[in-house]
Amino acid sequence: MKKKLLLAALFAGLMGFGQATTVQAEEVSVSGDIGAFNQYVWRGVAQNGSKAAVQGDLGVSYGGFSASVWFSNSYPSPEPQFAGKDVVEFDWTADYSGSVGDSGLGYSLGAIYYTYLYDAHSNFVELYGGVSYDAAISPSMTVYYTAKGNDSGFYKTGDLWVDFGLSGSVGGFDLSATGSYVNWKADAVKRPIVAGLDMYKNGVAVVALGMSKDVTAGDVTITPSVTVTIPTVSKSIDGNQYIYGTAVKTEFIAGVNFAY
Repeated sequence: MKKKLLLAALFAGLMGFGQATTVQAEEVSVSGDIGAFNQYVWRGVAQNGSKAAVQGDLGVSYGGFSASVWFSNSYPSPEPQFAGKDVVEFDWTADYSGSVGDSGLGYSLGAIYYTYLYDAHSNFVELYGGVSYDAAISPSMTVYYTAKGNDSGFYKTGDLWVDFGLSGSVGGFDLSATGSYVNWKADAVKRPIVAGLDMYKNGVAVVALGMSKDVTAGDVTITPSVTVTIPTVSKSIDGNQYIYGTAVKTEFIAGVNFAY
C-alpha cells in the first residue's frame, strides 16, 4: 500500500484545493474527486434542507480491492453542544469487485461505515453485495443490509435496502434508472405506528432517474449531472410518504463533479 504520507497529502489536496490527483505506482492507485450540487439527497431523503452541498471522495485500490472515504456537508447538528454547526458526513467503504471471465458478469462485496461529525449517535454500518451485467443496457442489483444500527432506531440493525438499476449511453450521455425496495426491521418501540401513522412502510420506496456526461479537459474529467428522485412508497394516514421516518417528496439534484 502507499505510504501514509502520500495519502495525507492527497487528502489535504482534496479538502483544501478542491481536487486530488490519481497516482500510479506498480499496481496500487490513489484517486479522488470533488463536486458541487444544489442539494444532498440520499435514498430519496433530502439531507441538508435543500442547501448546496460540496461532496468528494478519496480512494486507494489494489487489484480488485479498494478502500475509500466520501464526504458531504449535511443537516444541522442535533447535539446541544454543537448548536449552529452543520454535520459533516464521512462514509468509509471497503470493497472487493471482480468479474466472471469474459461473460460480462460483474460482482462486488463490501461494507460501509457511515459516520457523522457533530452527530456520532447516528453512526451505523451496512454490508452490501451486488451483481451487474455489461451490455448496451446494463442491469444491476445491489443489496444493503444494516449490520449495526444506532440507539435511536433511525437506522435499525436488520434493515434491508435493495437497488435494482438499468444504465446505458445514448448520444454520449450516460442514463440511469434505479428502483429501490426496502424492508424495515420491525420494532414497535423504536418505530411505533401511532394513530395509523406508519413512517416505516415496506415496499418499493423510491425511483431515481439520472443523466450525466463526461467531458475530458486534459487530465481532468468534468461530469455535469442531473437526477430526479420520485418517492413511490404508499402514503401514511396523514397523506405523506415516509422514508427512514422522514416525509419525502420529489427531489431534483443538479451539479458538476471534477475528477483527475
